[in-house]
Amino acid sequence: MWLVRYALTRPYSVAALSLLIFAAGLISYLKLPVDVLPSVNIPSIKVVWTYNGLNTNEMASKITTFSEVAIMNNVDNLREIRSQTLNGTSVIHIDFHPEVDIANAMAQVTGVSQTIRRRMPEGTSPPLVSEYNQSSTPIIQLVMSSDTLTDGQLADFARLQLRGMVQSINGIRMTLPYGGATRQIMVDLDPEALFAQGLTANDVTRAINEQNLTLPSGSIREAQNELQITVNASPQAVADFEDLPIRARNGELILLRDVADVRDGTALQTNIARVNGQNAVMVSLIKLGGASTVDIINELMERLPSIQAAAPEGITISPIFDQSVFVSTALHHIEMEILIVGSLVALMVLLFLGSSRATLIVLTSIPLSLLTAVFVLNLTGNTLNLMSLGGLALAIGILVDNALVEIENIKRHLADGMEPSRAILTSASEVAFPEFVSTLSTCIVFSPIFLLTGVAGFIFQPMAIVVIACLAASYLLSRTVVPTLAKLLLTNEKTLTRQSRNPLVHLHLALEQHLHNGQQHLQNTIGRLQRHIVIAPLIGIVIITAAGFALQEIGRDFFPKTDAGLMRLYLRVEPGTRIEQTADKFAQIQQEIRKIIPEDELDFVFENIGMPDSINRAWVESFTIGTYDGELQIQLAKGHQPSSHYEASIRQMLKAKFPEVTLFSQAADTTNQTLSGSTPTALDVRFTGRNLPGSIAKAETLIEKMQYVEGAVDIGFQQVFALPEYYVNLDRKRAAELGVTTQAAMNSLLGALGSAGTVSPSFWSDPVFGFSYEVQTRTPLHKLRTTDDLMNLQVQTSDPDVTVPLASIASISPRNVAGSIGRTMLKPTVNVLVNTENSDLGSVYQATRQIVNELKQDIVPGNDIEIMGQAAAMDEAYRDLLFGFLLAVFFIYIIMLFNFASWIMPLVALSGAPIAISGAIIGLMLTGTTISVPALMGFIMVIGVSTANSVLVTTFARDQWVAGKSAFEAAREAASTRLRPVLMTALTMMIGLLPMALALGEGGEQNAPLARTVIGGLMLGTFASLFLVPWTFSMIMQFIKRPQPVKLPTI
Repeated sequence: MWLVRYALTRPYSVAALSLLIFAAGLISYLKLPVDVLPSVNIPSIKVVWTYNGLNTNEMASKITTFSEVAIMNNVDNLREIRSQTLNGTSVIHIDFHPEVDIANAMAQVTGVSQTIRRRMPEGTSPPLVSEYNQSSTPIIQLVMSSDTLTDGQLADFARLQLRGMVQSINGIRMTLPYGGATRQIMVDLDPEALFAQGLTANDVTRAINEQNLTLPSGSIREAQNELQITVNASPQAVADFEDLPIRARNGELILLRDVADVRDGTALQTNIARVNGQNAVMVSLIKLGGASTVDIINELMERLPSIQAAAPEGITISPIFDQSVFVSTALHHIEMEILIVGSLVALMVLLFLGSSRATLIVLTSIPLSLLTAVFVLNLTGNTLNLMSLGGLALAIGILVDNALVEIENIKRHLADGMEPSRAILTSASEVAFPEFVSTLSTCIVFSPIFLLTGVAGFIFQPMAIVVIACLAASYLLSRTVVPTLAKLLLTNEKTLTRQSRNPLVHLHLALEQHLHNGQQHLQNTIGRLQRHIVIAPLIGIVIITAAGFALQEIGRDFFPKTDAGLMRLYLRVEPGTRIEQTADKFAQIQQEIRKIIPEDELDFVFENIGMPDSINRAWVESFTIGTYDGELQIQLAKGHQPSSHYEASIRQMLKAKFPEVTLFSQAADTTNQTLSGSTPTALDVRFTGRNLPGSIAKAETLIEKMQYVEGAVDIGFQQVFALPEYYVNLDRKRAAELGVTTQAAMNSLLGALGSAGTVSPSFWSDPVFGFSYEVQTRTPLHKLRTTDDLMNLQVQTSDPDVTVPLASIASISPRNVAGSIGRTMLKPTVNVLVNTENSDLGSVYQATRQIVNELKQDIVPGNDIEIMGQAAAMDEAYRDLLFGFLLAVFFIYIIMLFNFASWIMPLVALSGAPIAISGAIIGLMLTGTTISVPALMGFIMVIGVSTANSVLVTTFARDQWVAGKSAFEAAREAASTRLRPVLMTALTMMIGLLPMALALGEGGEQNAPLARTVIGGLMLGTFASLFLVPWTFSMIMQFIKRPQPVKLPTI
């Protein structure tokens, strides 16, 4: 009460506080980063090793394993280490326990990785060690195309010039180019000329390395000057390479031009990027952590005209996959939703109170409470996103509760003729503690959300912060601003009469009459329930039973599916297919896709075929393995049909026309990429253990059985176990007889196949641009088409003047090897990927788990099977929220125990909770909504909200009973008197949640299950608060000894 008295005596202090809240909230709103989802800060690091040309098995045994062991032995607080090894690339993903100092972890991993480099094969590049953030996803791509420039020139611009124009934007990281070809100084060897001159490819490589040097020379002091000495240790122009001497024989000098052609060219292309069928180069801009997607792209768009103007003539730069469009549209819809909710709430309050002044007082608390929550968001380092804004929209219907109850009570006392100041104080004293308990109960039901771990915790905790901050602010405002404004505005308010011409007045008076009649009917109905004691429990049993049947019909998902108009399809053709053939297959598939999707609904199709630069794997999750797979990304135009519809049609088309092609649908938009993390599909069944053949056999059994699971699609191996290669078997005895060493044989192969640059790289600096480019020797593809061409390569013997063909010391044979190798905590891993179609995730997960449990029965000791991906995250979140639900009920009981000083009264107040939960379940079933994490949050919220209304009724009934009325009379009086505030708060909240439940705007699917759950729960929960709770009170309290009146504490 002291707070109310202070507010009434110090109105200017209250005004100053309100202005301070307004200013702090507004400044915070303008400063907050804007994004689609909260930042997910799970401590994780990626280590990427590159050794071009080394096959998967050797890469795994010589590099990946050693790195994993070193990290495992020397880095603290590891939770899990996973790795994927491909030809020439190793990606190690390190997950840490929560609350780990990621900077310290980075230092440890970097130190260990640098220390072990000396143990790695010669020529191994230093690893890239990078922090991995699950919410750091691509937010826009820049595509460079040209009709006049080559792929190499496009890639060169993207790699070297564009980066300087873009990278300075705060909060982004730019990937290396996708597509195009890396510029190189190509030395095309002529095998016949080499043979004629008695040379090998290694002779050419060695000559270039010895005569293309970058070394310091020093300076000379001459007279009074000190002059730098510069030597032409490197050719000044590309053409000068042709004059490099290789060897002198019989007095004749053999130059590079005699055995090779030198050109300013590009490396062999291993990655092709195309937009709508046209070759292009693309870079992705990745949002870092909590940076603002909208701010980043706005700044990029401002720079884009100047970037285009500075680009070489002929280059067109086009932005694609702009995620800010979805983010901005979704946020705009939520902001409009907040305005609509505010307007509907205002109308509802006006109808109930019949006073524009009272309505103004109630509505004043809304913006101040919301701005307080925004200020708290800023203080806690959160962003303005769909979840936090959804929390604001959710809170509007709740936060008017405190002001509404108090104003209604004040008006009731004023109507009884009480003096204004006394009416305000009396009203405040009557509702202060029940409202405090009610507010605290609602806040507490959100506290279990802070128990959520993993992705779910990071995504939903900002919503809980917003709601709790709004409710806390609302309660304090109801103790300060509301009494102050009530004294100022309600003192001389006129009484409404039917003579008024205002239609709202007539609506209010009609509502008043209905409420008055309703109070009498309510008392009569409760009286009948009290006389016929079996009716109420029968009604409850029927409702709960109906909810039980409804629950069986409701599916389960981790998170509501959103449709941002993006599709991302992973396609794999026959392993070992060269990239040109893969690109042809992709072109055929794209033509068929264009027959499925109408032209007016298709914006563009982006193809990313083959292996991108391995460095990109540290920043963007990529599941491509070689030149035989890639990604097809489809952007639909506005007004498109559901993406899932087209995705299903594409699956059917591929099965019918391209049965040899493997398909996995991947997360495409920012939301789903954040939720999926490093898992490509909804379910990832992981087989681990030393018995790799056993794991593969079990996985094949799973794939076979999963074909019969309804709703399961895209079922297959992530890894490739049979990649064709040629195996060159050196006969060391024969080689020794001919004077050939293994090193000499390998050097010839390195030089001919273009891998010499990995072991002993050589670079040439372009004097015009100032950039360095690799000098690469190799035999052109048209001169190395068959195994006979390979085996005819010349190898140096111990006699410098004698060479022998490779065929004289080796044989060659085809074989299959692993195309990719996965490991988890050093154990070989096999991943079976599964997606869902026309089914909820929970049903497919349940069926998968049953099959996995069967497979586990005879599993080899040391092997294990786990289900990962969104299914595992869903399972974990459900367990956390179930525990949170029980914890919320327990905490609410404890709070009410303080309030009522009774063990039984809290149970009476909670007696309506099962009916409210039943209403929520029935509401989900009727709206065709699956249970998801937002829906489970709705269930927890239903407990708090329904109990808050029950507390109002139970508190009044208890006071009447303690004052001397019978339990039956007290129950009827409580239901009748509290009908108005209970209906007002319930209807206000339901109307406030209605726009959210309709999910009309972009991204509206995310919070719709929560709103639908709460609305369904409130519908039956309100019925329970007004009928079943009073009935329970009367049935129980008639057998309880009446206590002495106790003065409740004041606040």
